[in-house]
Amino acid sequence: MPEFTLIHALQCGLFFGIGFLASAWLNLSTGLKSGANVLEQETKIEPSENDDDASELADMVQSVVENVQTLADGMRTDVHEHSQSVERINDDLTTISGVADVEGVARVIAHLIEANRHLDTRLNVAETRLMEQSHQLRSHRVEARTDALTGLPNRRVFDEGLQRLFDNRQRLQEPASLIMIDIDHFKEFNDRRGHQAGDACLRAVGEVIRQAVQPLGGVVVRYGGEEFAVLFPNTEIFDAKIAAQRINHKIEKMLLEFEKAKLSVTVSLGVAELFHDATPADWLSRADRALYDAKRRGRNRACWHDCYGCHEVPKGADKSCGENEPEVSSARDEFLRDIDRRLAMFHRQQEPIGLFIVRIDPIDEQVAIGQEDFHAIESGIYLATKGLLRDMDHVCRLSKMQFGALLPTADEAATAVVAQRTCEAVNQLKFETSNGVVQVTVTCGVAEAMEGDDAKRFMARAESCVERGSDQGGNVVLCACDDFVSLVPEQDSTTPVIAE
Repeated sequence: MPEFTLIHALQCGLFFGIGFLASAWLNLSTGLKSGANVLEQETKIEPSENDDDASELADMVQSVVENVQTLADGMRTDVHEHSQSVERINDDLTTISGVADVEGVARVIAHLIEANRHLDTRLNVAETRLMEQSHQLRSHRVEARTDALTGLPNRRVFDEGLQRLFDNRQRLQEPASLIMIDIDHFKEFNDRRGHQAGDACLRAVGEVIRQAVQPLGGVVVRYGGEEFAVLFPNTEIFDAKIAAQRINHKIEKMLLEFEKAKLSVTVSLGVAELFHDATPADWLSRADRALYDAKRRGRNRACWHDCYGCHEVPKGADKSCGENEPEVSSARDEFLRDIDRRLAMFHRQQEPIGLFIVRIDPIDEQVAIGQEDFHAIESGIYLATKGLLRDMDHVCRLSKMQFGALLPTADEAATAVVAQRTCEAVNQLKFETSNGVVQVTVTCGVAEAMEGDDAKRFMARAESCVERGSDQGGNVVLCACDDFVSLVPEQDSTTPVIAE
């Protein structure tokens, strides 16, 4: 009787576990089939402009689904065979249950272990094949969404991204911007240099754009032919215009080495922000109109569309300091408009905005300098200031001897640090003039955006700091805290300091 109880207890325990295992894997094989059906539905390819690519991907998905279904059927067969083996082992246990046959029990357990080992091996093989199919599916999906020549995302990714940004705008009120880019005179370049040079040009331009927009969060795609597009999530027109300036400048300076020749190209760009009442088609159309306007104006430039018309994006630049007075006035007006746009974002999102004004201190009256020399000094100080700023920052010549720098996301302390570095950089400059070497200093006034600010009030606080600094003798950095201007005592050193 004790032997009978022991054997039956062993029998019940083993078969409870084996039955549970078999049932689980039978359910898994059924789940694999249903999962394959779900996979087939979820990866169903919608018709697109590139029907050949869509058809190829659809065929690939169908092949993977069929392989997974075949694998699921094979697993069901393996589990069924294992179940039959367990039934035979159960018969053997029943036969010897009435006798104390230790060798018989050991033999039955050995058969059971072998059956389990065989099933385990088959399941491991099935798992490996499933992983291979999953990897194959992911690889084909990436290939179907990637431009083979440039390695960039393709038009399908653009269409999906455009719709996603539109949905986010409708649902979450998130801003978004778009840049359309076209290589100027690319057909002539292709005809003159050959298609291999044209392919090399497309790859190089795509890589330059990718590197230019990646730090700004942009996603560049090859839209088709010689045209590229950049999608900017959570980005307003101000930052998109800065990105367009950057792309324009980098491609203009790019030299493409091909067959021992150094080739160059330029691009035209169209920029548009997504508005709340626009559709994806309207958004794309405005960016296209801005692109065509850039071409109409002479190419190698960017234009942006504000729902009313197209406007040229200033190239940013380095020639800002030789402007005549009407151009300076226009630059100042644009600077004030950008401050207003930033302030609107500040009032909504409470992200800090810093501003500092740079004024050139009076130059030694004993050194007579001409207008050309003074323009060179202004240009040097402008470039020194610009070199310390980020791509998203905006520096502008506001008037003779005075510049402004707008620093989004920077509070007063961070802005004061940049202003101090500007003073220190200017102190290191030496300007060659017709009457010898001249060194200059500057005074900086720093302010942070406050509730209720508009552009003029914001600017006035920074300019008030500059006036106080000039009264002190210059070569200082003064910070405004609300409407109170902090002063520093007169300094014997020429090193600028930040007022506490």
